[in-house]
Amino acid sequence: MSLVRTYTVKMQSGDIWQFKYNLNGVLIFFSVLDGDLTTKQEKFLYLDGKFPWKEDHIKLWSKNYKTTTVEIGEPDLSVANFLKLYPYNPLSKKKIVTERFNKLKEAEKIRLFLRTPEYIKEKNKQNERFPYAEVYIHQRWWDQ
Repeated sequence: MSLVRTYTVKMQSGDIWQFKYNLNGVLIFFSVLDGDLTTKQEKFLYLDGKFPWKEDHIKLWSKNYKTTTVEIGEPDLSVANFLKLYPYNPLSKKKIVTERFNKLKEAEKIRLFLRTPEYIKEKNKQNERFPYAEVYIHQRWWDQ
């Protein structure tokens, strides 16, 4: 289940860096996959203030730095991924869940994925039952 957007940056030198951002566009992970950070790269990232801690920053890299290739991996906003996230109920109707989920716009799906974990946490804390997944989507419990 991937709720992050991954940017793989391939440098002209052959080095490969990976940046992962949550659905709010904030950096949650950085790794050097291949190669080592040179002194020049460290200066560029850290001292010159070019470290892309927000997703908007990394998006500009492909425009501003022609010596790099930036590949984007999109988050998995599928109904299957939602069903892995939401508490299972054998009485819930997958066909209806799928129909209602597919009617949502992409921005609504992102909000759904962002807010559902907090909703689950709150319901568990209050020791309350969860609505069926199709009701949760249709009545927009995630959007309240």
